[in-house]
Amino acid sequence: MVDESAARLRRIERDLHDGAQVRLAALAMTLGEIKESLDAAADGAGDGADDGARTRMLVAAAHRNAKETLAELRDLARGIHPPVLDRGLATALAALAETSPVPVRLEVSLAERPSPAIEAIAYFCAAELLANVAKHSGASRATVSAGEHDGRILMTVTDDGPGGARLAPGGGLAGLLERVQTVDGRLGIDSPAGGPTVITIELPDHA
Repeated sequence: MVDESAARLRRIERDLHDGAQVRLAALAMTLGEIKESLDAAADGAGDGADDGARTRMLVAAAHRNAKETLAELRDLARGIHPPVLDRGLATALAALAETSPVPVRLEVSLAERPSPAIEAIAYFCAAELLANVAKHSGASRATVSAGEHDGRILMTVTDDGPGGARLAPGGGLAGLLERVQTVDGRLGIDSPAGGPTVITIELPDHA
């Protein structure tokens, strides 16, 4: 768990350095050029028409860069803690289902909210599994179900693809297994040839 947290912090630092920081630096340079153009216009130097066109171009570029930076920071923040989780796991899973390229049927029955850490693990597991369904399974539809069983959270993601999902070192399912094991959770894979594929995530309700 400590290693995973350290790796996550390194990814966040890298994303900030390589993405948002570069965009903000470019934005600052563009704003500096705009300031110089405005100062030159105020001093009466240069061609007014050309300076005005250049300033408008720079303002448009700065505006576009600012919007792209905000979008990137929003995506980064969502990766740390998706805001939709503030409204509960059921709502968060519904949002994943709505944005999935493969049609998803959702079945959620939770009498009480799990702790925030468990909700986050369940959400990211569901997100990864639905991404796998869309990219690798060849399925035409999927089902996500989440409920309670013997005081634990039981979540399954099922697809009607041809099967063959396996736990491989360094693969996505291996990463999910490491994630759920940090809270003494379990991951089960049932994916015979010909399908369907059923991935089961079992988690404590509090951590």
